[in-house]
Amino acid sequence: MRRWRIPVAFAALVGLAAYVYFFEIKSGAEKQKKKEESEKVFSFEPEQITAITLSHSGESIRLEKSGEHWKILQPLPAVPDSEAVVRLLTSLQSMRISHELGKQADLSPYNLQNPQVTLELTVQEGKQLPALFVGEDSPTGGGAYARVGQDGQILIVSGADSVRGATLYSLRDKTFFKFDPAKLAGLRLHRDKEEIALKKQDGKWSLQSPVSAPAEDSTISDLLYSLERLTVTEFVDEKPSHETLAKRGLAPPRINVAFHGEEWKSDPELSLGAADAGSLYAIHPESGALVKISDSVEPKLKSTPMDLRRKDLMPMQRWDLAGLRITGALPAALELKRKGEKEWDRVSPAPGILPDESVDTLLRSLTDLKAEGFLDKPSAKLASYGLDPPQAKLEFRKQGEEGSNPAVLEVGKSDGHGKIYMRQSPWPSVLLVQESIWKRASEQMGRVAQEKPQPESSAQSQPATAAIPVKQ
Repeated sequence: MRRWRIPVAFAALVGLAAYVYFFEIKSGAEKQKKKEESEKVFSFEPEQITAITLSHSGESIRLEKSGEHWKILQPLPAVPDSEAVVRLLTSLQSMRISHELGKQADLSPYNLQNPQVTLELTVQEGKQLPALFVGEDSPTGGGAYARVGQDGQILIVSGADSVRGATLYSLRDKTFFKFDPAKLAGLRLHRDKEEIALKKQDGKWSLQSPVSAPAEDSTISDLLYSLERLTVTEFVDEKPSHETLAKRGLAPPRINVAFHGEEWKSDPELSLGAADAGSLYAIHPESGALVKISDSVEPKLKSTPMDLRRKDLMPMQRWDLAGLRITGALPAALELKRKGEKEWDRVSPAPGILPDESVDTLLRSLTDLKAEGFLDKPSAKLASYGLDPPQAKLEFRKQGEEGSNPAVLEVGKSDGHGKIYMRQSPWPSVLLVQESIWKRASEQMGRVAQEKPQPESSAQSQPATAAIPVKQ
């Protein structure tokens, strides 16, 4: 008798669950969705909008969409900030009605007789949505007074600030100059009568004028990063006269930057003028408008050749080194080749496998070698610096480029004042380097040359023996 109760109870449970789902949960979700839809000021998808017209106190801004791209048509033709347009449409889509106050004959208490902002949206196929008029903020909070359509009732809506804040400046593309630093092949800086020319070849930057020398890649990258991120902080004059440009230090420009690279058929130029309260006047390279940009880039644009040139004499990071050959510093050549991550193959003077520790100490000491002075017009008689022939020569080979010519550092004699002459082939300048740092590096060369090799199966370090004599 009791067996039939279980199926009946199960069926009742299923029926109850179905009732709760369809009449409570699903119906409740649908009611909530309808409620949310009824609270929307606008019902559209952003991709449906093809034109936007905003009027602020009589000044009209009109944007139109052509294909996938927006353009500003009024009050002047300009390129918009596509992200700003998307943000505006998204905020319009999320605007909500918090209160409905009904139709009112007198609109002046709400500042809707002459509204602060009027917004018109056009959707696909040219259909016009009812205009939105925005007035004063509600004194009770919760939003601003608004009206949809000429005969619409008074509403209090949330999210009106996004419409009020949509100005020509906020919607306009404020990028000063778009370029890809990776595609640059050259850069030229003009400052008054001074010119600095830079060239990139095989991924490395070098100075071409006023001196021929290797450049510091990180410093150049920092300069390019600052130029790439420049934005317009103010559009001053869309069609400036020659007199206006002259007053702003732009006729001729105080600073001129010319780019060379595969992106352009002709080299584009940036013209920067006088400073003004944290900004620099400049000519927008695309529109020709007089604009302001941040003056934070000026210190980098005023970099001297000394600031830009490379001072490290180690031509690569020590972990990128594949091999090193040193001649002249010791009685016999010291030649090392990398063997794995923690071992080196000493080719000469005594072949053997060395652990990384002592070689790394040598490479660190070579990394400390830095140019502290430059003779950019040295005597043709390099023998006067001990560089013809050099007293020592270091040849560096980079991993992955073992078949290429090595980077060469030539070492000369002491200048008698604590410095030693050096030269990086093929660059013409003679460099002045701390003699004490070179001596310390030379002593470590002796230790590496004399170190007892390890069995090839073991890379454990042993105490270094006394250094062999070093040539002075």
